[in-house]
Amino acid sequence: MTLRDRICVIWNYGKALFLVGGVFNALCTFFLARSFSYTGLVDSFILKAVVTVLSIILVSQFQARDSIFFYINLGYSRRKLLACVLVTDFIILAVLLTIVLLLNG
Repeated sequence: MTLRDRICVIWNYGKALFLVGGVFNALCTFFLARSFSYTGLVDSFILKAVVTVLSIILVSQFQARDSIFFYINLGYSRRKLLACVLVTDFIILAVLLTIVLLLNG
């Protein structure tokens, strides 16, 4: 599998989590850019963890049980795919908040 194929597989698995995380990241960046505070940075990461846990629970409730076998047959486990989605999402938030910190700090 090429890198492009792996990225497509991870996107297909975590599409809902990426969309919810992207909206949250955009809102955090917007609100911190308007009124910057250092406690807002910490609060963003704490709220991100809560929102991520809730979205994982909701996605797992509405996901078809047989859909995971597609990814297992490709050689990926649920934990590996979920870890890739979460790490990517938190890195995007960290980069956005770092940009806000550099511009306003």
